[in-house]
Amino acid sequence: MSDFPQISRVLKACFNVEDGLSEDVAIRMYQRALASSANRDALEAELARAFGDTQVSWKKLLLNDDYEVFDAPSEEEMRAYAHRILWQPIFGL
Repeated sequence: MSDFPQISRVLKACFNVEDGLSEDVAIRMYQRALASSANRDALEAELARAFGDTQVSWKKLLLNDDYEVFDAPSEEEMRAYAHRILWQPIFGL
């Protein structure tokens, strides 16, 4: 999604199911990448904006033509999953 290029980049690079990584391994890779990333501030700002906006479609962010991270029946479940893999590793609960 073009509104959240940093989030999309990280989802595709670290969490794409086609890569076959376990969730734990993908989260550790995400954390390591952020530790040395000049884009960390931009990603954190996007995450704050995305999680602060109830109109954001996490389904579109997590499951689209470019990559597939996770699929669930409800937007609420998609948001909770995104929170667990993207928000918690950076900001905690």
